[in-house]
Amino acid sequence: MIWVRFCIVLIAFLLNNCSDQQYILDEHILARVGEKTITIQDFIRRAEYSIRPDYCRNSNYIHKKIVLNSLIAEKLLALEIENKKEDQLNSPNFQAFLKGRKEQAMRQVFYHKKFYSTINIKENIIEKNYKSAGRTIKVNYLNLPDLKMFQKIQRIHREGVSLDSIYASLWDGAIPVRFINWFDREPREIHDKLFNSNLKKGQLLGPFQTENNSYLILEVSEWIDQPVITESEQELRWLDTKERLTEISAKELYENYVKELMSGHQMKLNQDVFNAYASIAVDYYLKDEIEQKEAMNKAIWNNNLPEELNYFEPSQDLDQAGILFNYRNKNWSVSSFNKLLKFHPLVFRKRKMSRGEFRVQLKFAIADLLRDVEITNRCYDLGLDNDWRVVENENQWYDAYASKRHIQLSFPEPVAMQQILDYYNPIIDSLQQVYSNKIQINTKALEELNLTSTDMMVTQKGVPYPVVVPSFPIITTNDRLDYGSKLE
Repeated sequence: MIWVRFCIVLIAFLLNNCSDQQYILDEHILARVGEKTITIQDFIRRAEYSIRPDYCRNSNYIHKKIVLNSLIAEKLLALEIENKKEDQLNSPNFQAFLKGRKEQAMRQVFYHKKFYSTINIKENIIEKNYKSAGRTIKVNYLNLPDLKMFQKIQRIHREGVSLDSIYASLWDGAIPVRFINWFDREPREIHDKLFNSNLKKGQLLGPFQTENNSYLILEVSEWIDQPVITESEQELRWLDTKERLTEISAKELYENYVKELMSGHQMKLNQDVFNAYASIAVDYYLKDEIEQKEAMNKAIWNNNLPEELNYFEPSQDLDQAGILFNYRNKNWSVSSFNKLLKFHPLVFRKRKMSRGEFRVQLKFAIADLLRDVEITNRCYDLGLDNDWRVVENENQWYDAYASKRHIQLSFPEPVAMQQILDYYNPIIDSLQQVYSNKIQINTKALEELNLTSTDMMVTQKGVPYPVVVPSFPIITTNDRLDYGSKLE
């Protein structure tokens, strides 16, 4: 079973024990392959945030050695294809992809340093929320077009008619239902109303205005409290509660910062060009669910980089020189804006939308992109492009693509996994010996690491590059560490 976990930008990227050092510390390194490095956190995330094949899915020492050998093999193939001076590694599209990956990592490190790491939640606040952290609330809900509709439903509800009965009389079918846990990332206003000591069953909450100017109302149906029994469970919930409260406070700081950063800057759309652009873009972005599932399946099973070289480019029917919008006294043409999209794809606030909503959501997505540009410029001013976490993240994506390019040159057409392994196992064995004097491995750290055997493909929400790590490299099944030297 594949679990797709949607993480906030920070948690998906942050390293455990991360520091403000500009250069990577030896204590973080699991292996060196020439100038390339594999950190302990890289090892964990590559093994747990993507789907491992059966031959190394467990946490025993043999499987851990196969995982490490696979990551080292990825570096070796990258070195080999670099020596061949493969043109594809210097292609404008791939370089734009790497630039986008780097700048996304810069913004994530910036968020951690400036906001998340500055938060200190007091114990009495944690204790107060700890009591609600095990609660899941079942709610009936409605999305209403305006406040007049809400007032009518509110009046009927006060007369003792439940929301599901009101729904049944107005629409067909059962009323929409959701289960909301304390840890779910609902808007702060909704979260505070739901997880309140005065909450009552049958209570109507709202209206809450949504991003598309509709109004959400909730009716509390029931709730379940999940107790924690053992000391370790209690400790874990305490830490999870603290982390979630820290995240909430950091997000508020961040939103206030962004509001101040963008104050005084206005995006002025050229409505005619924008409408023409939106008419073409809508077909690209509103792909049906079957296409989306096929794209995800290819990313998972075909070992592809899902975002690689994949960006929107309008047809030549649209005037490329036409001015799409003006921002900070600069005119952005269709052509110049689409160059920006090559390294920062649009991110829409709504995952599902109708064609009628698209223009509004496109405008929001462009505004959010310009916000990211401003934050990225601030990151460059702070020198975060040289932060070791940013550099290592970019290198990881480069090496993953370079090794895949090596495989693509060997197998231009798709082949079975076993065929790739049969071909590359002896090649990797040979390369391990060729590069042995350039490889160092911290075997002690490897022995102490624990991995989960749960299948997951971890993605982030609200970022231009949602897949957290490259897919697991299927190159070798070798479980021997009979090469290189020990890294103490």
